[in-house]
Amino acid sequence: MSDITEKLQKIVDEESAKVEKTGRSHIETCDASYYGWDTDIWDHRHTIMNAFIKRGYHVSSKSNHGVLDIVIVKPIEVS
Repeated sequence: MSDITEKLQKIVDEESAKVEKTGRSHIETCDASYYGWDTDIWDHRHTIMNAFIKRGYHVSSKSNHGVLDIVIVKPIEVS
């Protein structure tokens, strides 16, 4: 695995653990490395979101002032 792949896998695993524990989690990212944002997360945001979807989570995203907020939620069944 490359360093970036390992880094992204760690992010997905850690956030998935939070979702399993609390029912939800979120990641914020922005294309502004000059302000300290992680460019790997921004560049691979779609891959990250797809990884959560493949794990069965609901994923939504919205942008506000250039910051992308990715929300990951554990699905529940309501009858």
